[in-house]
Amino acid sequence: MANFEASVQLTATPEQVFEFLIDTDNILKISPPDAGLTFTKKPDKLYKGATIEFRIQGFGQVQEGVHEITVFDEPKLFTEKQISGPLKHYIHEHEIVPSGDNLVTVIDRLEFQPPGGLLGFIVTESKLLDVFDEGFYHRHNKLKEIFS
Repeated sequence: MANFEASVQLTATPEQVFEFLIDTDNILKISPPDAGLTFTKKPDKLYKGATIEFRIQGFGQVQEGVHEITVFDEPKLFTEKQISGPLKHYIHEHEIVPSGDNLVTVIDRLEFQPPGGLLGFIVTESKLLDVFDEGFYHRHNKLKEIFS
């Protein structure tokens, strides 16, 4: 199993950041435009057991996926797990840690496994790490703009 981690420090309270991140309309605001993320079914706000159905552009193909929120500990942490999608395995943990007076650190942790079959020769762990690095760089910069 491969892992990826990225973090960003924001000027906000844990409650403000958590509330922002669980609002599914805000996910589009911080996602890289070239990812082509669109939702086909989603709740207004995430909660334990919520599912999100989406399409995303990756490696020249539109992929469909379904994620479920498996852990929800407001305002500290929520975890989404791929139920179906392009990767063999994908779990994304969003942790919000107080790190000073009106400061929080948002830590994104991924556990993943590249797809199998022919696609696995193209979509390697190394390529996925590059994609995640670029994607979370964009996401964290957007969060800094919003919470500055």
